[in-house]
Amino acid sequence: MPNKNKRPAKPRFSRRLAALLIDYCIILGYMALLAATIGLWYLATGTLPDWLGYGVMTAELLGFLVLVLPVGLYLYFSEASVRQATIGKRALNLVVVSATTLRRPSRTQIAVRTIIKLLPWEVAHFFVWHTVAATARGQSDFPLWLEIGLVGSIILPIVYVLMVAFDVRGRGPHDRAARTRVIAAKMNS
Repeated sequence: MPNKNKRPAKPRFSRRLAALLIDYCIILGYMALLAATIGLWYLATGTLPDWLGYGVMTAELLGFLVLVLPVGLYLYFSEASVRQATIGKRALNLVVVSATTLRRPSRTQIAVRTIIKLLPWEVAHFFVWHTVAATARGQSDFPLWLEIGLVGSIILPIVYVLMVAFDVRGRGPHDRAARTRVIAAKMNS
């Protein structure tokens, strides 16, 4: 007879990684649509949008609104749904649960999870926009804070993935902050 008090084992890292890759393919599809829209804009007007013309912070805000926010909404609404999973997680039979109850997490937990999950992406955008702005001004020597930030923005996602790979319960910073975890979904019999 199975032990009812037994906590579910963490899914294999390869399953989590495959789910992530499926979701990234979806995100890349969205980015391709954005690129096609910009291409059509260029064909129609002969110019490309100059977001930096409005300043670095405005360019970053526009990038957030056009790219990061829609991705965040996809993650949030997928994981806050009754299925508790993105398309990638559903394909690999994984769900997001509250780490303490192993039940459906609250919407607040999913919001925290989504924000922390996208933090490395937004940090990278911050430093990339500042690098592009400096390059546009003709700078070739970048300030130390910018160089450190760029390197850090490369290391941060690697840390997230390594934490998921090596944590006893497969929890990354986003799961720890939100008090969630990813487990295999129960199969309906």
